[in-house]
Amino acid sequence: MDHKEAKDAEASPSILSPVEKSHTAHLVLVPRPSTDPRDPLKWPITRKYVLLAVLCLASFSGAIAPLSGQLNLADQEKLYNKTKLEESYANSAALAGMAAGPFFFAPISHILGRSSVIFWCVLFTLVCQIWGAVMTDPGNYIAYVISRLFAGFFGAVPTVLGPRIVTDMFFLHQRGRAFTALHMAFLFGTIAGPTFSGFVSAHSFFPVEFWWTVGLLGFTLICCFCFLEETGFDRECFERNPDVPAGILANRLATFFFGQRVVLPTTWKETGKPDALCHVMRTKFDLTSVEQAKVGITPFLIGMCPVTIIMGIFTLISFGFYVGVNALTPVWLQKPISEGGYGFSLEQNAAFTFCHWIGIIVVQFYGHYLNDRLPLALARRYNGGVWKPEYRLHVLWLPSLVINPIGLGIFGAALQYHLHYMVLALAVFIVTVGSLASVPVTVNYVVECFTRYPAEAGIVIGAYRIVYGLTISFYINPWVEAVDVGWVYGMMAFFAVFSYMFVMLLMWKGHAIRNIQFSSLGSSEEGEQLVGK
Repeated sequence: MDHKEAKDAEASPSILSPVEKSHTAHLVLVPRPSTDPRDPLKWPITRKYVLLAVLCLASFSGAIAPLSGQLNLADQEKLYNKTKLEESYANSAALAGMAAGPFFFAPISHILGRSSVIFWCVLFTLVCQIWGAVMTDPGNYIAYVISRLFAGFFGAVPTVLGPRIVTDMFFLHQRGRAFTALHMAFLFGTIAGPTFSGFVSAHSFFPVEFWWTVGLLGFTLICCFCFLEETGFDRECFERNPDVPAGILANRLATFFFGQRVVLPTTWKETGKPDALCHVMRTKFDLTSVEQAKVGITPFLIGMCPVTIIMGIFTLISFGFYVGVNALTPVWLQKPISEGGYGFSLEQNAAFTFCHWIGIIVVQFYGHYLNDRLPLALARRYNGGVWKPEYRLHVLWLPSLVINPIGLGIFGAALQYHLHYMVLALAVFIVTVGSLASVPVTVNYVVECFTRYPAEAGIVIGAYRIVYGLTISFYINPWVEAVDVGWVYGMMAFFAVFSYMFVMLLMWKGHAIRNIQFSSLGSSEEGEQLVGK
């Protein structure tokens, strides 16, 4: 930290905790905090952590809900008179909802506020869980699948709006850990939901696996109402920032029930100098239909940029194989041994999912210790402390290029030669580590390529992440029949290695590729002197 930065930090003790100051004394604060105490960058660190914790809880609960019926295929098979593969279509519907919902709610969050949208989406997810739980008639199969679709539609929203809140509250050198916490909470939900539901419904009729999630979502709803806050703040023109009610009840009502009262207004247009912007924004603002349309198409415009396409292809292949493994493992485990499966009961299948748990714990530690430290070390060593977003990608060498392909190969061999189920568990653990480690890094990178639109960037990369797993249930059987199950996952391993070439391309030519985009969208913190000399 240079002399002026050090003075700023001393004058604003709420920016960093004493522990953080001791570890980051050589760092420049990017972005620069304002002098206004309402600035989220200047909030006490405990306030930031509480908000992040509630956001992680909402992401966790929202991920649990749509996939909570993933394992108990036998009861559903008997009730609806469908095959196990047909029952897995409900999981595909949930993934489709997870991919589509954020595109719908991101524009709305600019009008009603991110906290309000998250609160109401958690409530609607709760309603969808009740809907799924009462679909107990043999003719309810289609309605049951639709309930999973809408549970995913609402449940994924906290995770994709989270990047905006993270970038509002945390400095550049803190975001890697914050993104890791947020996305690991979501991914842990996709794993923990089937595990808990499997144990809960092992000796009961399957709707009970939805009822327990209703209680969790109700608790999450209370936490959201008590602790979520709007984090949008204009550091150039303080007059744009709305006056937030100080009273607890008035503040909560304004945040969740009265529209734009706590939301930073925006025209989504460049209006020139800050003084001119202040003059415009002093007047009452109404979002026109044309401007709403601009907000709505921003994710699609970001998705058309070369940097997003390149990173998206890597994400689609690398993480998509994990989704495919995770979605279809219950099918392989619960198939009779005579059909090439393992003949697992529901309870055994639920116990098997703990290999995912161990994997995600390893990923959490890996990301916590490397996702910020390694990029900062590279900036210090090779670029005089000047930041480049591509430094974040170097965290992916080990998990994406080495670990993930090895795990896919072992998984295919275990199924091909019907090896002991512990070999299969080892493969799932390795694939979990290799794939999940890439999620916070890829989202963080794309967000830092479009710093003005972090939620929209997160939505696009999230859609790429889900799309392969969404479709695999529909063509996995013909693929297995064509090349045998071992080569299905062996080919996935080779494709995973190939996909890393897209990451290497960004490491090599990331700056030039980022410049090929719509001029109104591109923004990054490249060139910032992040590490003091």
